[in-house]
Amino acid sequence: MAQKSKFKDPGLILTVVVFIYSVFVWAWWPTDIHIAGVSLVAWLMFIGIFIWFALAVIYVVWVEKIEGKQKNETRG
Repeated sequence: MAQKSKFKDPGLILTVVVFIYSVFVWAWWPTDIHIAGVSLVAWLMFIGIFIWFALAVIYVVWVEKIEGKQKNETRG
């Protein structure tokens, strides 16, 4: 079996996405911007909940797809 690139690993790619979002939130942390009376950082953290959930679903589907391809390759 050929060695796959670690840069195509779903976990690494999604970790980079989480890191980029976290950097974005931390960049806004010291600002005093409020939307509807709530800090922008709080809104970003709230939106982050849905992003984390979506990333978890994407990861599971992606890994299942990769494992399904690997099983098909070993069978035939």
